[in-house]
Amino acid sequence: MIYADQDPVKALYASASHDDHTGDVILKVVNASAEGIDTAVHLKGASNLPRSAQAIVLCSENAADENSLHAPDKVSPKTQTLSLGGPDFQHVFPGNSLTVLRIGTQKSTP
Repeated sequence: MIYADQDPVKALYASASHDDHTGDVILKVVNASAEGIDTAVHLKGASNLPRSAQAIVLCSENAADENSLHAPDKVSPKTQTLSLGGPDFQHVFPGNSLTVLRIGTQKSTP
């Protein structure tokens, strides 16, 4: 990943994996900063990607936020659709967040 402003970022942590059963590429990204981080993502070697991906985002405005009996969903995962333009795309990872991107791959026909 390359950060859009090219400054060193110490609050963004990521891992990538491949689900052999579904063929999905899975990116897990934690933004430990209070601010969103605009990031360029390059999936080297990925091909036959769909035009969209599923993003599951767990975030809160304040890192100290907790669920309670009065606000049981204050911090809860939200599912979004993320538009892709291929293996290279731009995404803003929200502050204080965990984002799981599931990018399905389309099997090419022989």
